[in-house]
Amino acid sequence: MKNEMYFYNIYPRLINVGKETLITIEPLLPSRAEFNSETEYQIEILPMTRYSRVFNQSPDNKIVLKGENNKLQFKYVFDKEEEYLVKILKKEGNALIVQLAVYALEDDLYKRRPLKGDLHIHSIRSDGGEGPAVVAAKYREAGFDFMGLTDHGIYTASVEAIDAYKDVELGMLLFNGEEVHSPENFVHVVNFGGKSSINEIFQKDQNLYYKEVNEIIETEDIPYEEDKFIYAANLWVSRKIREAGGLSIFAHPHWHFPVNNVPDDLSTAFFKNDVFDAFEVIGGYSFTHENNMQTAFYYTALANGLKIPIVGSSDSHGTINGSYFPRQYTIVFADEYNQDSVLQSIKDYYSVAVENYHDSAEYTVHGNYRFVAYASFLIENYFVFTAQFCAEDGLLMQQYILGVPGAKERLNEIKTRSADYYKLCSGR
Repeated sequence: MKNEMYFYNIYPRLINVGKETLITIEPLLPSRAEFNSETEYQIEILPMTRYSRVFNQSPDNKIVLKGENNKLQFKYVFDKEEEYLVKILKKEGNALIVQLAVYALEDDLYKRRPLKGDLHIHSIRSDGGEGPAVVAAKYREAGFDFMGLTDHGIYTASVEAIDAYKDVELGMLLFNGEEVHSPENFVHVVNFGGKSSINEIFQKDQNLYYKEVNEIIETEDIPYEEDKFIYAANLWVSRKIREAGGLSIFAHPHWHFPVNNVPDDLSTAFFKNDVFDAFEVIGGYSFTHENNMQTAFYYTALANGLKIPIVGSSDSHGTINGSYFPRQYTIVFADEYNQDSVLQSIKDYYSVAVENYHDSAEYTVHGNYRFVAYASFLIENYFVFTAQFCAEDGLLMQQYILGVPGAKERLNEIKTRSADYYKLCSGR
């Protein structure tokens, strides 16, 4: 019955809690059951987290109606934030036609658009497999709403990707970025969305870098006695990223090289003192071990009162037969569809990290319970449909950079399809 949901549409799928909402259900293919005016149908609405036996016995969640213009329409007030199963049956014989789902949201989440993105990606400009413009196109083809190249020590690759599409309107957001490797600093930090390069600062003037890091050591309290320089260097990097308007991301501390890349007590000091804007709790580089340790570290830190926004990233080094693309990613709940909103929403904790398992549709979502529940619904009932629009966009982006006639015009024509689908799903 789960596959049946792909043959029916229900809208809106995302609903404002406490507001009477007109729900419409219709078949998407003529081969599916038509909703006619001679047949009585029963709608049963079951909240996901409450005692189902009470609702199964209650008449309040059952609606009897007839079809009109091959649609079923009814009004309902969803009283609590959660997922609701919507079962459609023929009243005579109580035969189930299809089971669909909607999600009711409190105002703060209802007003935010869910976006799928990757914040740590490499291209051929460092050690990746494809050129910047191709990487961007492949991410769109894979269903992503935003991405940013973060090549090792190189900012210009992300500029190259953006410039490749400067004369065409895209349905996705492309961010500037880089992976920052400051001198004598083994911690990897992602500059995501910064308006300028941090690597170029010390590449142009290494003496200035050492001077400013040593000033931090001399003038500020350094809560890491084992190596004050390493702590101060990361404080310097993060502050420079923030000055550039970017998000400073603490990347893969449990990457084996050959031991954990970052000592746990140093990571804890970073968490305690808000050195970074976000923690890459899910990464792709060594997959299972790295992610097991990072998620355990994150949840233990939370239990100890330490809080930091999280992201999931693939650390992809190739989009064609790539091992980790597009299996790890972030879902951001953004109040507007622009770069500033994405960055601020992550800082405000409106994000979750997602990992898919190899050769499987199974996935895990990391974050707080409220956002994990909503993100799981979106993965199964929203992003699976937006991916269909993105696939064509990505193929056209590849055609555009190859100079195929008509690609630019078609991209401009369909640039709002994902946004339009979100409006249909949210009813706003």
